[in-house]
Amino acid sequence: MTSVGSRLKKLRVENEYSQRQIAEYLEIDQSNLSKIENNKRNLNLTLLDKITNLYNCTPEYLLGESEEYEKIAYKSGKDIDLKAIGKINTLANHLSILRKIETGKKTKLPKLNINLRRQFGIDAYSPINIFTLLPTKIDNLTIVWFPMKKSVNGCCFKNDIDSIILINSLHPIGRQNINLAHELYHLLDDAENYIVCSEKFNDKIEKEADDFASNFLMTNHALYDFIETNDIDEWSVEDVVKCEQYFQIDHDSLIQRLNSEKLIDETQMKEFSSVDIKYKAGRLGYDISLYKASDENKDCYSVGHMIPLAEKVCKMGRISIGKRREILNDLFRQDIIYKSLR
Repeated sequence: MTSVGSRLKKLRVENEYSQRQIAEYLEIDQSNLSKIENNKRNLNLTLLDKITNLYNCTPEYLLGESEEYEKIAYKSGKDIDLKAIGKINTLANHLSILRKIETGKKTKLPKLNINLRRQFGIDAYSPINIFTLLPTKIDNLTIVWFPMKKSVNGCCFKNDIDSIILINSLHPIGRQNINLAHELYHLLDDAENYIVCSEKFNDKIEKEADDFASNFLMTNHALYDFIETNDIDEWSVEDVVKCEQYFQIDHDSLIQRLNSEKLIDETQMKEFSSVDIKYKAGRLGYDISLYKASDENKDCYSVGHMIPLAEKVCKMGRISIGKRREILNDLFRQDIIYKSLR
């Protein structure tokens, strides 16, 4: 029988993780991980649970009692966040259990083209609240706010029926809006089922996703209408703040867009980049929440289809109240758990 240590090491090597990465994920010393891999120290239940989530394997596989293991293929930048992978694997496994009971219909996703806003019933000029929009327009979508490494923007998982998007809640709200639109591109266009987007991930598709996100939240029609309405000949920092507040996008994304449209030059771009934008927006009388991360009530949170799906399957008597509680807890919806206990 294969030892736990050798199987753990095999999984780590196959997935091209270092001991340091795994030790950080497990929140143990690297020396302790080395002892576990060399069968000089046992796994406790907490570590076992984290490892099975990370590799999407069963405890039986890890303990050498089964050979069944299907590695989830994903695409990622070099600066990977293992906690995000563990979280999205956990949620995907919950979906797998729920869908064995309530199969659902194959999701017909909107077409990714210049008419996407029209498909969603939105004109080309209005700003949008993307976090409230998408759950009403895309069937079987679940959006989860989750603290990740600063360099990681988000993750996207999908199959024929369901999709999950993780958004880094440590990023400012304006950046989160861009990140969600970016993940929407992957959801609608990419052939990959599982993508982790980080700042060091600069392939062609990521550039296309960035461009899509900027144009989806602020179309060219909307941008030039804003310029005309506000009589902008030469962009000032006051104009920039007003624009990003109106369209609810982050400062860096806006000035990059203005530069790509040749509305500002490199010198202006550097000047606007150096501004303490949170302070400036406050002095101009704007709400500065756009430039701040999610508050403590929303740094771990979720909205979307998996919540009522778990409720429905539990009411059918097909999963236990304890399993429902586990799923809602992993979705960070303790408010629903505690309210149902009253």
